[in-house]
Amino acid sequence: MFVEIADVKDNEIELKIREEDISVLYILQHELLKEKSTDFAGVIQKHPLTNDYQLRVATKRKDPMEVIQDASTSAQEYSKELLSMVKSAVKK
Repeated sequence: MFVEIADVKDNEIELKIREEDISVLYILQHELLKEKSTDFAGVIQKHPLTNDYQLRVATKRKDPMEVIQDASTSAQEYSKELLSMVKSAVKK
């Protein structure tokens, strides 16, 4: 995954992301939208044949990068929990 900061404002950030699957970004977006301080979180794919995306996050008062980090940690924990449940179901 390659991430580049495209634009930064007071409580808003836009990231360019390459070489990643959009499903990972949708999971991150879902976690961002669960956060009460998030006003907006959106992901767009630049073109259907490329893996170039934009992630835009706007917050009320918190630093948007801090909110992204928190959401990333939450998504990672959820993924580990899901993997554990799948492994235990397969063993049965």
